[in-house]
Amino acid sequence: MRNTLKKLAVTTGVASAALALSATQAMAFPATTWTVSPNPASFTASSTSVVLSVNSIPMTCTTATASGVASSATGNPANIASINAAAFGNPPTAPCTSGLGPVTPVTTMPWAIWAEDYNTATGTTVGYISNIKAKLKVLTCEFTVEGSVYASYVNSTKKLKATSTKIISTQPTRQLKVTTATAPCAGLVAVGMIPTFNATYSVNGITSIIGT
Repeated sequence: MRNTLKKLAVTTGVASAALALSATQAMAFPATTWTVSPNPASFTASSTSVVLSVNSIPMTCTTATASGVASSATGNPANIASINAAAFGNPPTAPCTSGLGPVTPVTTMPWAIWAEDYNTATGTTVGYISNIKAKLKVLTCEFTVEGSVYASYVNSTKKLKATSTKIISTQPTRQLKVTTATAPCAGLVAVGMIPTFNATYSVNGITSIIGT
């Protein structure tokens, strides 16, 4: 009887482990073939909350837009989209602001969206946005931010999230960095500082992104 129960426990444990492994693999994996629909897809995106924080100073935009072209690709990571235009704020009615005063961002394009992992359970593509470069002006302080942020796109909601926080723990470190700062920035922003970025965009023009 004891042997029978022991065998049953071992068999059950093996089956449970196999089921858990299968579920994990089904949920998220490093895909190598990325199918964008339509292909290519010209897209636009908009956000009502974009926050860049430097030296614990949040700079907030209540309106932001972006546009570009997405297309199917192969590889991991794979370059699935190019962001060809990005704008933050809409002065004078909706400027970007901070505790120090209005913020004026000017972007250098294009930026690139890369895909790394795909979650089949939620239809979510996870990757990052690279080649980011923007010059910001606050009062008489001007500084440049360059680098990458993590990103995810959910097919069901058509939401693109861009963030400085890892979406998957195994992702390589990606970050933004202050690369230039004028003299009036002294005490506020300095070269080498690591800003954080958080934004969620509603996307039009992309039906789905699927990784296999």
